[in-house]
Amino acid sequence: MIKRIKIIHPIVLYSTHDQNSKTSDFLHEGEIVEFNREKRRNGINWMEIYLKGKKSYIKKDFSKIYILKKAKLIDDSCTVVFYESKTRVNYDFHDVFTSHALEKMSQESIKMKRIYDHAQKEKYVNLFYNNNDVEVSKRILAKGEEVIITNEKGMFLEVLYGKRFGYILSDVAYYEGKNWWMIVVAMLVLLGIIGGSFYSLIDNGWTITGSILAIPAIIITAVIVICIKFVLAIFNMIYQNIRKRL
Repeated sequence: MIKRIKIIHPIVLYSTHDQNSKTSDFLHEGEIVEFNREKRRNGINWMEIYLKGKKSYIKKDFSKIYILKKAKLIDDSCTVVFYESKTRVNYDFHDVFTSHALEKMSQESIKMKRIYDHAQKEKYVNLFYNNNDVEVSKRILAKGEEVIITNEKGMFLEVLYGKRFGYILSDVAYYEGKNWWMIVVAMLVLLGIIGGSFYSLIDNGWTITGSILAIPAIIITAVIVICIKFVLAIFNMIYQNIRKRL
């Protein structure tokens, strides 16, 4: 996936990663731009972006930007809710929906939910909206389907599904794939360590036979899972810090 940033609030553009290179241009709310990497210079973290074929820079400020994430659903299913304005007003999600019906207002409702734990459990909320202002629709996202997370809005996530922006519950379970090569490296390293340990035991006269093999197999599996997470966290931290300073 190409790395991209969504602009949450207007942010200043810089021609280089230097405070004195500030330009008169801004990136505006709602814009999505590609970025190459982070750079740290003089105590400031910068995002190197591509704009009209040129490199530019913005400060890393999570109150103004959101780094898009590619997510694959782990839950059995979840609802994606979409809306389109029927007027010229560009409504925000929280301007459109309320968690309860408002008095003296004719509202319709739509159910947003997630189903998980082998379809045995579900969580849902009813959202109320004014049908005169917006057209609302929904789609069921199945396990394994992918969306791009583009923003977080409290108990909801804004997602890009196909070419449309929609919303899902923020606590849906999903897998975020990134730096896959680190997983391969970590597994090879761990398999090498485990293989070397077994060889050392056998070389020293230790033998394990029969059903007793199940015990070390379970222990080793648990250790591998824990170690992979730990090693990946270390690799990712080192890798990101090196990239920032290059």
